[in-house]
Amino acid sequence: MGDLPVWQQESRNSALTAVPYTKGELKMLHTSEIRWFIAGILSKEALSWFSAGHRLEQATVQVHEYLLFPGCDTVGVKFREDRLEIKANLGVSQELSLPVSIQGRSERWIKWSLPTKGLPMLGQTLHQSGPWLKVRKERNQRTFSAETSHLQEVSRDSLPVTGCNIELTSIEVEADPQSWFTLGFEAYGPPSVTLGILEEGVGSFFKPQGQAPGMNLTKSNSFSYPTWLMNLRMK
Repeated sequence: MGDLPVWQQESRNSALTAVPYTKGELKMLHTSEIRWFIAGILSKEALSWFSAGHRLEQATVQVHEYLLFPGCDTVGVKFREDRLEIKANLGVSQELSLPVSIQGRSERWIKWSLPTKGLPMLGQTLHQSGPWLKVRKERNQRTFSAETSHLQEVSRDSLPVTGCNIELTSIEVEADPQSWFTLGFEAYGPPSVTLGILEEGVGSFFKPQGQAPGMNLTKSNSFSYPTWLMNLRMK
């Protein structure tokens, strides 16, 4: 066990388990995340850098609808296809050990997801509760399982219980002429180990690839979706 990273030792000793989203049921997930938003169109060079010679699975295109909370970025509520997703911020994580020239803000979240099929009144009531904003996402994703001693890349559909998703996503925001894209890392699993998984995921991803082309990854553009959308609406 001494050869295992700390997060893997804690994972084996933890009584808490992560629960992946399963369609048709209420689910809960603990995550540690770091994300950057960049103005502009996602370039072929950036996609090539992201794939790092791997053949990417086909990008998924979805429209997510976000409930906006003026002045509040610690809660997120959105409709995603036929599910309602709610997330609550558990506080800023401790500083990550990031590669040179990269800075960002990592955060811990707890998320709930439930199906909306058969609950039409829920959607109607929520849509009357405040302003909503549609965001179109074309997501390129790589998935890494943390169920062995080190992160291993697996197919997106394998849904490991503990792991890290890395995405590079083009974004179009309703009523905003500006194009955007985002680079994000989401580690999930028992709450005691997600930060360690995130740190390994970020470090192992950037080490072979180096600095991302056309991306200035600093704290000034590192936000969660709720924070970014709140700032965008305030401009």
